[in-house]
Amino acid sequence: MKIFSIIFYLLFMSAVAASAQRTDNTIESRPPNTNQITNIEELIDRYFDSLNETDSKRRRVFTKQVWAEKGKFGTPYGEVEGHDAIDNLVAGVQKQFPNSRVRRTSRIDGFGKYLRWSFTLSQADGKPIIGGVDFGVIIDGKLQLVMGFFDFAPSP
Repeated sequence: MKIFSIIFYLLFMSAVAASAQRTDNTIESRPPNTNQITNIEELIDRYFDSLNETDSKRRRVFTKQVWAEKGKFGTPYGEVEGHDAIDNLVAGVQKQFPNSRVRRTSRIDGFGKYLRWSFTLSQADGKPIIGGVDFGVIIDGKLQLVMGFFDFAPSP
């Protein structure tokens, strides 16, 4: 009977621990906002949409959906803050590397408000230009901070 009690206790504690853990990929936040993206993968996919969008008006819409108003985006080349600066940075990369595409090359890994994923910026023919890992912080369902670390990149 003692063995049965121990097994039951362990199973019960495992069930309690499992139910206490986050079991989906929703973004923990304050009360929901109708403009807020609630799924982490959807948020990061939209982030990549914003990096690849060449129409400035559409890119601006994506940027506002993805980034906090005073969000910071940094790479070894520099750091910018706010929607205007992020949008200008993306436009500059698109001008420097016409027809290039940024894509996620790993699954999104994270816990709480912290995320990471790998990426590659490639020419139209698929030849890689820059590759590395982004580390992000999500607050209230939007990117507050993304810092990109390059595994390879051209000299600035």
